[in-house]
Amino acid sequence: MMRRIVVMAFGFVLAVGVAAIFLIVSALLDPATREAGFAAATSGLFAFVEEDVRAGGWSDPLATFGFILWSMIIATCVAPLAVAALIGEIAGARSLLWYSGASATLAGASPWIARAAMGLDRAREASPLELRIALLFFLTGAVAGAIYWLIAAPPPPARQMARPKPPLGEV
Repeated sequence: MMRRIVVMAFGFVLAVGVAAIFLIVSALLDPATREAGFAAATSGLFAFVEEDVRAGGWSDPLATFGFILWSMIIATCVAPLAVAALIGEIAGARSLLWYSGASATLAGASPWIARAAMGLDRAREASPLELRIALLFFLTGAVAGAIYWLIAAPPPPARQMARPKPPLGEV
């Protein structure tokens, strides 16, 4: 039992790390998401800095940028994989389709889930750029789920791994 928990934790941490690297690298390689991400990061950074100046203190703007990046990684890499892994472990799922598909679906839908949770009116709409970013999140979730499955998917039951019996006439 303890071995299984260690393998699951190792698989989860490794899958999240690889997915985070995939998310950052693929976002930087795609020109549209790179420009949109840079614009969003700078506007968010300037908004936080302006709020800090108004409050009378100068917080570290790099820490603010790190917080924004951290929250994106949590929403697209950690939370979807945690839900898929938890349900998969409870249900005894052994399928790559489950781990990769469930994690990808939740990661791709994370912008709409966040909007719906906040009660925003635009929870049903999306621009082409938002769809492109959602595709990036979907692929990130698929990578995370596939890596987790490779490392931590439960092995098949022992009865399926047993050698098949020879036909009755052969010995």
